Amino acid sequence: MKKVVFISPMRNATAHLPDLIESMQEQRNDNWYHIIVDDMSTDGSFDMACKLTRNDDHFQIRKNQERRWALKNVISVAREYQDDPNVIIAVLDADDALCNENTVDILIKAYTDPELDTAWTGHTWDINGLNISRALPERANPYEFPWCTSHLKTWRATTLLGVDDSNFKDLDGRWFRRGYDQALYLPLLYVSHKRAFLDEICYLYRINSKSVERRIWSEKDQMDTVRLVRS
Repeated sequence: MKKVVFISPMRNATAHLPDLIESMQEQRNDNWYHIIVDDMSTDGSFDMACKLTRNDDHFQIRKNQERRWALKNVISVAREYQDDPNVIIAVLDADDALCNENTVDILIKAYTDPELDTAWTGHTWDINGLNISRALPERANPYEFPWCTSHLKTWRATTLLGVDDSNFKDLDGRWFRRGYDQALYLPLLYVSHKRAFLDEICYLYRINSKSVERRIWSEKDQMDTVRLVRS
């Protein structure tokens, strides 16, 4: 039986946690598990997450003893499942949410195809409903093609076996901190035998997240990460 394991790195997400957890509990298909990793929050996120998920075995709340940032948190958890072909990994940021109660069912049905390694869905921005996710041409090199494989990013757990941790680090061996969407997913897309865009809106992306003080599109660290990953 296939199961979707959602991984949510969390940093000061109290403003959005109730929506995140409610969106998971509304899933019609019960074959899911959700691991939320608190990355040294200072706003009580860990305690809130524990309270909201009390007595619900679908959730596991973890707390870091040092700051690890989103990418390292996701990969560290995903490595725990990389030998299980029946697990589907899905990344759901703690300040976002699912917006389709059939998301788990959609993913499980897609991954009944034994050749499928990676799949992503459509999403909607909270401010204007924008969706930049779309299909990636079958033979396109994901490193050379414009970014179109945004949220919801998923992969068969065993796909990670083909990607060494060095792909997630800079030239000095430090885990990437910013631009983590592309740093995470491009290596997985590259090693995939089969990729698929699931044309369903499943993910609510909060560009106006209260967990982020401000968004600077040209922020140097983020752009430098993207350029390095693609090179």
